[in-house]
Amino acid sequence: MKSKSTLKKAVKFVNNCKYIFFLPKNIFQKNIFSFTLFLISSVSFAQSGLCKTTLEVEKNRNYSNAGQDGAYFTLVLTNEGNSTDIYNLNAFNVNSACSNNDGSSSSDNVNLNSVFLDDSSSQITSITVPSHQTATFSIHLTVPQGTTYNRWNCTQINAVSTNCSNYTVNTVVHTIVNNPSEN
Repeated sequence: MKSKSTLKKAVKFVNNCKYIFFLPKNIFQKNIFSFTLFLISSVSFAQSGLCKTTLEVEKNRNYSNAGQDGAYFTLVLTNEGNSTDIYNLNAFNVNSACSNNDGSSSSDNVNLNSVFLDDSSSQITSITVPSHQTATFSIHLTVPQGTTYNRWNCTQINAVSTNCSNYTVNTVVHTIVNNPSEN
């Protein structure tokens, strides 16, 4: 009889332990879930205010003739976000994904080389823009030797935010490579 009573007490003790240990754990897990959901919502909302940027060609002049010195475009980057941001700059030939200004096929487009320049004509790879401010920089597109004349190029300029992962603004410029002897 003693062993039955001891066994009942042991079973009751184990059940009480389960109740004590599993109840707070469940409450803790529910609180962690709620906290995680709140944190994700807060970060998303905060980043939406941080990452608002525009990149445009100055005076909408996104077309140029490339002569012997190449072509220059002045770009305006506006940080409409809530904090200073650093933008990494890069450029890609996007000839197959663009439309030429004269309606010709982009299959004959040529690749150009690109360099970003600041106001003092120094080469740059990134630019810092304070909140609610603009910064101006240039892209210099050069024509490689042996490039076919009277052909188009489309170059996409990207400004990639360092504050907000996966946030990029871009614009496309169009250039026609002129024959220098015809100018």
